[in-house]
Amino acid sequence: MQLAVAQASVKLGDVEANLRQSQKLLEQAQATCEGGLDLLVLPELFLTGYLLRDDYTRVAEAVPGDGEAQAGLAMLAADSGVHIAAGLVERSHGNLYNVALLVGPDGYIGHYRKRYLPNFGPFEEKLYFTAGSDEPVFETPIGCIGMQVCYDIFFPAQSQALAHAGAEIILNLSASPTTSRPLFHRMLPARAIETTCFWAFANNAGVQGSLTFGGESCILDPRGRFIDAVHAFEAGVAVAEIDLATLPSF
Repeated sequence: MQLAVAQASVKLGDVEANLRQSQKLLEQAQATCEGGLDLLVLPELFLTGYLLRDDYTRVAEAVPGDGEAQAGLAMLAADSGVHIAAGLVERSHGNLYNVALLVGPDGYIGHYRKRYLPNFGPFEEKLYFTAGSDEPVFETPIGCIGMQVCYDIFFPAQSQALAHAGAEIILNLSASPTTSRPLFHRMLPARAIETTCFWAFANNAGVQGSLTFGGESCILDPRGRFIDAVHAFEAGVAVAEIDLATLPSF
């Protein structure tokens, strides 16, 4: 599998602009990748922006559906032949969810609702979002994919549940500020080792309101070794070729 993680600044509430940024990162990853890109992972709420607060309702969409964010992402996947994971806001039965969406060349594959919502310091997610309860694993032509969103990684049982359900690679879509960088430096290798899975971490970069996001999106092997990473605070992509058939040897 040819895998890429990407990071860049986004425009709060401007889905169209963020889709253009997604296309730019996709093209950059394709240009870097030899042999054809299979999967691109974008950060948490990348298509909408993170610090929208009361404006989350304005950009929320039914999932699956044909809203602006989903339609744009599906078109990118169809035109490129690449699977793409990205964050957006879901509206369902009057509730809002912070979700990771997975689409492929043939359209919608599935989505995951963030389970653990931080509500401390600068984070106010419980004021706006409802917590998810399911931990699905998606069987795709490129492998079995589990997804989580940012703070979920702080709870080891959630990652282990994905591995026990058959995940070969776990995607963490994040909006982690610069103050959390040392924590993720420790947790990402630990979760990779605990789950014996490949990991892809895509974190926002740049400033949104009062928060500065650290970036450092990266790809790890099941021994917790960093295969490739994007520099802190910079826009860019990291690309790696991973062989899921080697998992039994780890």
